[in-house]
Amino acid sequence: MNEPVPGPVIAAVRVARTCLLDAQFRLDDHGYHCRLLDGLQDGAAALLAEWAGRDRPNVAPAVPLYFTEAAQQYRRAARRSY
Repeated sequence: MNEPVPGPVIAAVRVARTCLLDAQFRLDDHGYHCRLLDGLQDGAAALLAEWAGRDRPNVAPAVPLYFTEAAQQYRRAARRSY
């Protein structure tokens, strides 16, 4: 992107992201989850990061690496196969 993004556009995306987060929390309070809503909020966050000159947020692995390493160490110590 060569031209700076206008301030009102950034403000509108910030408001949209805040509203999406609010919707996620409200759904969560009632025991629901919506992947599409997650994607929209993630997209808004990525846009804001990119427009601020930062890299897009990294996607975290489903299981943290230290969990996997600990499980492997346990299985080795207990002499269990994979």
